[in-house]
Amino acid sequence: MRQGSNFMAFFYAIFGILFMYLAYSNSIEAGTVFNFWTILLTLFAAVDFYRLYLIFRFRMAAKKMIKKEQEKKDDKK
Repeated sequence: MRQGSNFMAFFYAIFGILFMYLAYSNSIEAGTVFNFWTILLTLFAAVDFYRLYLIFRFRMAAKKMIKKEQEKKDDKK
């Protein structure tokens, strides 16, 4: 069963926030942001936020396309 875009957006947002929190707590514990785990967790969070951005951009483009098609149908009537 395929998940909807709202579920995936929520999933990516939650995991992005979780990875950022873990990176922050790891940087506090280690005393620096320049260690392997902090950078890796930050990269995972960045990928999650990028995918969240792509979902929102796709949804906006789809809404715009649907609106244009509705206007074309209304003009033909």
